[in-house]
Amino acid sequence: MLVFFILILSSGIGTANEIFVKSGESIQSAVNNAASGDVVIVKPGTYTENINVTVHNLVIKSESENPADTIIMAKDPALDVFNIQANKVTISGFKIMEANKDHAGVYMYKCKNCTIENSRLLNNTIGVHLKNSDYNSVLDNLIGKGDKGVVTEQSNYNTISGNRASKNRYGFYVPNSEGNVISNNTLSENKDYGIVLSTGVDNTISENNASDNGRGIYLGNSDNNKISSNTITSNEVFGLFVCPKSDKNSVLNNYFNNTVNAVPNNGTDNIYYIEKTPGTNIVGGPYLAGNYWAQPNGTGPSEVTPDADGDGIADKVYRLENSDYVDRRPLVAAKVKKPILPVANFSTNATSGHPPLSVKFTDLSKNETEINWDFESDGNIDSTDENPVHIFTEPGTYTVNLTASNENGTASKNYIIVVLEGQETQEPVWQNKIESLPGFELIYGIFGLLAVFLYRKR
Repeated sequence: MLVFFILILSSGIGTANEIFVKSGESIQSAVNNAASGDVVIVKPGTYTENINVTVHNLVIKSESENPADTIIMAKDPALDVFNIQANKVTISGFKIMEANKDHAGVYMYKCKNCTIENSRLLNNTIGVHLKNSDYNSVLDNLIGKGDKGVVTEQSNYNTISGNRASKNRYGFYVPNSEGNVISNNTLSENKDYGIVLSTGVDNTISENNASDNGRGIYLGNSDNNKISSNTITSNEVFGLFVCPKSDKNSVLNNYFNNTVNAVPNNGTDNIYYIEKTPGTNIVGGPYLAGNYWAQPNGTGPSEVTPDADGDGIADKVYRLENSDYVDRRPLVAAKVKKPILPVANFSTNATSGHPPLSVKFTDLSKNETEINWDFESDGNIDSTDENPVHIFTEPGTYTVNLTASNENGTASKNYIIVVLEGQETQEPVWQNKIESLPGFELIYGIFGLLAVFLYRKR
């Protein structure tokens, strides 16, 4: 009985509750009444408040999962809209606005394993601000019209991915941080910078699109960072800046197309190419090696340097502008070959007749590696032979289909075979034998003339 009683008491431990907040109610009140593991679900509406979160393992999300209809505006613009000082907190599906005077739409202090996702953070001085916070995620948000989109200050091993930061002064600002992954983001129309690393170590910046900003990517006093597979184009001042005290960074497989692509400033042991390695590069070529260097007027090294052996790597090294650094293996655009598609075609020795109707099919297809025949109009494969013979035993109209295929695609051709009602009429055997005799037509003609002559004599 004692064990049973203990099990009953413990069964409620860790059970998540759902707490709903309706328009006109307070999200802060719901958070205050929540326990670890609970989910606060906010119904559509506009909520004007500043929310402090100190409960660990809490989810706060909009019911609709549509940021456009669930809006949280700072009641006091001189405070953060969300101030999080807890671990494993998720904020999802809100439009978060109007935090001013160096405050943020979402501020995280000494947080771990928190997630900010699927939200719009607009008109805040800082969209998302992480300070002394590690292993958090900022995913799939729209962050704009502020001073800085995302700030990770003395914050390590965070993931910032799938976001769009636009019309800020800085898109992302990463000071004194290490091991962060910044990937698959779009940074556009930011007045001063797309991404800034300042005293950053071992960060990865990959597969981002940094275009139409004042400056693309800036490395200041930052070491051992990886800048790879980014598209960095149409930035007003430069695409990439590496200050003299930034060392051992790798800049590989990026697509540059700016009036000034790079300002390297001769830091120590930075690399801009590797040995030719099999793998699809950023412009579709078969090897990873250096970077693609274009110019808005079409005269970039990757656009005009020959590639005699067609390996997707230019035949001449590219010395980066005003520096001692070279890209010895600049990429060139891959020569895309048009795929060879199959052509389905065939002929027959008969198109109609009485059953049993035997029809021979002759494959005339081109570029195929495999053929399939469907004689009975039922979608099933009846033969894979090149020149099959099929006997139609029942009257009807049959759409014979030939499908030809190769590694690049498939093609089909249809042909109508009509099987008539009734059995085929057989000619007498004796007539077939007589008609096959030599001179039959001459003998037949003589008998005909003789018959006419005898008729007239009568």
